[in-house]
Amino acid sequence: MPSRCTEEFRLRKINNDKLKAEAKANGQKISTKRQPEGPKPGFMVEGATLETVTPIPYDVVNDLKGGYQVVVS
Repeated sequence: MPSRCTEEFRLRKINNDKLKAEAKANGQKISTKRQPEGPKPGFMVEGATLETVTPIPYDVVNDLKGGYQVVVS
């Protein structure tokens, strides 16, 4: 069984040759270059709430005594 790694290229080449022949018959110029996909469209995230986060200062003395007691209210 022959390799199919160039199958897409062959099909694209045949299709491009047809497009070029049609364009030449009509007296037009076309570009058969492949174009990159490009970025995805943007979107807004709804319902997100902002939360301000501040760091807890590091204290060597309290860390040696057993650390901070975290109080969740």
